[in-house]
Amino acid sequence: MFSAIFDMDGTLLDTQQIYIPAWEDSGAKQGIKGVGEHISNVCGMNEAGWTSYLETHFPTLDIQSFKQNVLEYISENGVIRLKEGALELLDFLKSKNIKMAVASGASTESIIRNLKEVGVFNYFGAFAGSLDVENGKPAPDVFLLAAKRLGVAPEECFVFEDSANGIKAGYRAGMKCIGVPDVAEFDSDIKAIMFAELKSLDEAIELLRNME
Repeated sequence: MFSAIFDMDGTLLDTQQIYIPAWEDSGAKQGIKGVGEHISNVCGMNEAGWTSYLETHFPTLDIQSFKQNVLEYISENGVIRLKEGALELLDFLKSKNIKMAVASGASTESIIRNLKEVGVFNYFGAFAGSLDVENGKPAPDVFLLAAKRLGVAPEECFVFEDSANGIKAGYRAGMKCIGVPDVAEFDSDIKAIMFAELKSLDEAIELLRNME
C-alpha cells in the first residue's frame, strides 16, 4: 500500500498563475520590470528561499513593501480554486483508503485555510509547512515530516509536485515523484529523477490503479 503527499500551490491549487502578475505589478510599483518572470525559478521554495532569491537578483527592491503589495494584489484579484483533475484524484485515493498529506512551502496555517476554502481539507491526514522545518525545498525536510506525521515510510510515498525544487525535495526524501508542470516545464535533469510526468492530476488515477 502506498501513501500520497501533495504540494499545494501550483499542484493542488491553481494559485501560481496569480503570483506572476502579482510579482510583476509589485515590482513595477518600485520601477522594476520583469520580476514576475522569475516565479518559475522559486516555485516550491519557502518564504526565506524566495526572499533570498529576490535580494540577490533585485538588490534595490524593498522586500517588505514588495511582499505587502503582493498580498494586496492577490487579495483584490486572486480566486483560490482546485487544479484540473485534483478532486477526481482525491476522490479515487479516498475510495482506496490511501493516506494523504500536504507538504508545502507555505505555512501550515495557510495550507489549512486554503484547503478549507476549496472544500478538500478533510481528505488529508497530515500537513507540513515551511515553518515546521529548518530547510525548505529543494531540501527534503518538509516531505519527510509529512510522512512522519502520516505514520508511513518515505519510500512508500508518491509525491505530487509542479516545480523542479519540489521534485528534487521529494527525490531526496526517497519518494517516488509524479510531476504535473504548471508555470514552467521540467528540464531533462528533473525528468530523469521523476517516476512519471502527467498533464493533469486525474491522469494519475490509471497509473496508481495499476500499482494496487
